[in-house]
Amino acid sequence: MKLVTFSFKDRPEARQTGVLIEDLVANLTGAGLGLDLLGIILGGAQALAQVRAGWPKAPRHPLVDVQLHAPIRPGKVLCSGVNYKAHALENPKAVMPTEPFFFAKLPSSITGPDAGIVKSRLTEQLDYEVEFAVVIGKPLHRPTPDQVMPAIFGYTLLNDVSARDVQFKDNQITLGKNFAGFAPIGPCILTADAMPHPDRVALKTRLNGKVMQNGTTADWLFSLPQLIGHLAQVMPLEPGDIVTTGTPAGVGLFQKPPVFMQPGDVIEIEAEGVGVLRNHILGPA
Repeated sequence: MKLVTFSFKDRPEARQTGVLIEDLVANLTGAGLGLDLLGIILGGAQALAQVRAGWPKAPRHPLVDVQLHAPIRPGKVLCSGVNYKAHALENPKAVMPTEPFFFAKLPSSITGPDAGIVKSRLTEQLDYEVEFAVVIGKPLHRPTPDQVMPAIFGYTLLNDVSARDVQFKDNQITLGKNFAGFAPIGPCILTADAMPHPDRVALKTRLNGKVMQNGTTADWLFSLPQLIGHLAQVMPLEPGDIVTTGTPAGVGLFQKPPVFMQPGDVIEIEAEGVGVLRNHILGPA
């Protein structure tokens, strides 16, 4: 099941909750479900049962008549730095990691599908990274490996947009990763039951229609129990938190010559089963 947050185009501030069914959205809010998507996650199995019972009778709207938004505004977004063998190998300075590495995206950097990403005057090296992302469904702290997968609510996409020249100047990874709009999320959250093999998911990035990244989660260095389990030994993970799983080879920085996003560009990232997350690049405000 693909859960979305959307609005009608003439009422962009009135956020609704829905189920994406091909080119239609079943309006759970219109059917009387008084929960946003984070509320569904917090509500656990009981809330999901309400959704499953309610969506077949919910009013339907053509996808072209609505605007999708970031499905949730998570409390924490933790991104895996190097978790694909091919991505590690394409970086001439990389050292193959012996344990998972993480950095944070802040909630203020989150945006949604089809939103514009502003190329700040502070960067000339605006880069993309397709990231298959996990949405946490249950509190998780110091778990055993077998407790990780049952705590996952679902999966989404995150584009880890980066200002490389800011990121690598004095190792300012937090600044380089957290300009406004640098964390597009969506287009939906695919519930975990609909993704039985998250370790076999095809991923792509297209810049103006040209394929730049073409990988698969089968290239992970660390599995989800290893990745999330390691992180949750340090910090408690809470329902609605997002943990990304790294990016495959092909980021702009390591193209030959390097390719960076410019105003007017369209960037699309895609995950098999989840869909396509599209954004456009804007010039400085």
